[in-house]
Amino acid sequence: MSGMSRTGRGRGRARAEIAVVRVLEKRLGALPVVAEFGRRLRIAEIVDELCPVRPVAWISHGEVIEALVANRLTAPAPMVRVQEWAAAMAVDEAYGISPELLSDDRIARALDAIAPQLDAITGGAGAAAITEFGVDVSRLHWDLSAPRGADRSSGGERPPPPSCRSKAVKLRAV
Repeated sequence: MSGMSRTGRGRGRARAEIAVVRVLEKRLGALPVVAEFGRRLRIAEIVDELCPVRPVAWISHGEVIEALVANRLTAPAPMVRVQEWAAAMAVDEAYGISPELLSDDRIARALDAIAPQLDAITGGAGAAAITEFGVDVSRLHWDLSAPRGADRSSGGERPPPPSCRSKAVKLRAV
């Protein structure tokens, strides 16, 4: 019985190896759709043209804003929670952005950088939408009116304080 085990099976047989593999689970949701629309609207490209970053930056303002738009469209979270959202969602896979790079400080810097260029960014994204999706511009109206708030004490409307004034841009079909 030399060369045979007690069970009768040969000893020369290869042993099975067990490999422990880490399983990483991330939510995908609408990210692929939002990412594709962002690319087609050239959001990151437009922001980066108007608001360049220093060469030492890990990601551009455009990439941050594109990820922030995705956050607002898929699972809105406060700025301090965007990093957690990015880690739970497939942001790295859809945008190539490591979640650690989307800290609230980095988002704030990107928002500060784009603030003076909002009209140009909005116009560029609108023009990209018209071009990319073949929108009939004869049926569109740009509403650039300033937002107004209710004055509860007098029952009428009053303009918002200067620190909150911005142009509301609405694209409506007529």
